[in-house]
Amino acid sequence: MKHLSRRSFLKVAGALALTAGCKAQAIPPTATAKPTVVTSVPTALSNPTPTASIKPTAVPTATASKAIAVDLASLPPGIEITPTSELYRQSYSTTPAVDKDSWRLVIDGLVEKPISLTLDEIKAMPAVEEVRTLECIGNPVGGALIGTVAWKGIYLQTLLKDVKVNPAAIRAKFEAADDYSTAVDLEWILQPNTLLIYEINGEPLTPDHGYPLRILMPGLYGQKNPKWLTHIEFIDTNYQGYWEKQGWSDVAEVMTNSIITEPLSLAQVPLGTVPVLGVAFAGNRKIVWMDVQIDNGDWLPAKLLQTDSNLIWTQWSFDWEAVAGKHTVSVRAMDETGFTQHEKGHSVIGDAFPAGTSNIHSIIVIVKSEG
Repeated sequence: MKHLSRRSFLKVAGALALTAGCKAQAIPPTATAKPTVVTSVPTALSNPTPTASIKPTAVPTATASKAIAVDLASLPPGIEITPTSELYRQSYSTTPAVDKDSWRLVIDGLVEKPISLTLDEIKAMPAVEEVRTLECIGNPVGGALIGTVAWKGIYLQTLLKDVKVNPAAIRAKFEAADDYSTAVDLEWILQPNTLLIYEINGEPLTPDHGYPLRILMPGLYGQKNPKWLTHIEFIDTNYQGYWEKQGWSDVAEVMTNSIITEPLSLAQVPLGTVPVLGVAFAGNRKIVWMDVQIDNGDWLPAKLLQTDSNLIWTQWSFDWEAVAGKHTVSVRAMDETGFTQHEKGHSVIGDAFPAGTSNIHSIIVIVKSEG
């Protein structure tokens, strides 16, 4: 598997990321297989200049996610899985030392039947394994705070059928072993494919990634998906967690974004065909189109490599016939709602605050003259 190194970039990306509790581990891997080609131009992209009036989608309902369970063996060749050691880490405070024997998951509050479960009891329930992408809300334009891994656990709905949430509840509050807390509206946690996770890439969750249990709700940034989960309480108040009190979004819905992973910014490349590669992600919305722009030219379609699941990043590639000189390469994505990235980034580290970013990623590339 090919990975990129961008130490100087990670230092800048990390400055913003730490304010939102994220640490970068690696630049997203590049697409290595021949992608399939999108052959029809969506109406929203028939004009090379997207309109600034398009807005991100509203919060979805509990049934909005169209993601499906993914058979790992059925993934198309070339879909990259991020090694566990290279997935970005969230750093609210310190990694807690959790004792498996005394740990419990408690689900209570406005429910008919509160429960308290051990890890062994959870692992004895019907398990599911799905590949999903996770992104930090503090990921800057073109940032490395995103990864795609295989998660294993149970659907939370398995437990909620017995718990029976009271109609008076409006939110779910989460508490974790590191004293972190946050909350979400019910429509997010009640999605049928919300996962309680105890394995990552075929191994038990590592301490840095949430051992013994974490939650993953489709469509939300990592801020709303706590690790080291100990308590889910259904409440009738608008509880605000740690990051929300610092000014970060209380919804934290993933925004449509795309990243150029190859070539690196300021790279020197030869004349001729230069592969431009990257990834795009829109939470629980499907990426339907990708465009690449060289300097101020027309937006040209890229090739897509993707699965049937909206929850896995789309990898894309573009063959650039490069001519000598210094060039700006930009990328934009369009999701299934018709939203198209349209704003250029204004600050390397500031664009993500307070709700994530959908700004366009651009890099500078130097094409060397012959000889």
